Amino acid sequence: MFVWPALLLAPVLALAEQSIVYALATPACQSQREAWMHAVPFVFVALTLALTALAWREARRLRAEGAAHPDADAPALRRYFVACVAVGSGALSSLVIAAMWVPQWVLSACAS
Repeated sequence: MFVWPALLLAPVLALAEQSIVYALATPACQSQREAWMHAVPFVFVALTLALTALAWREARRLRAEGAAHPDADAPALRRYFVACVAVGSGALSSLVIAAMWVPQWVLSACAS
């Protein structure tokens, strides 16, 4: 089951991305090179989207097997529910990283 990375790791990646970019702000301002300030969010968005795609594929597989049917047994329904929550968690984490990336395009790292 590939849903746990999207469920647990994607929000941690969003927080880690914010910490890394914050730590890179001073060196980027001193060197006047902001390439790392854009490379880090790009990599983290790609990672969270990959984790979300794995969870989405698992949710689709479970749905095709009939786990989403109301008459399915409780463990199957639970697996499908967790897969759907993982897709939402991964997608929200990707959206959060992208939303935090937008001000980096607009504002300089040296803006005080």
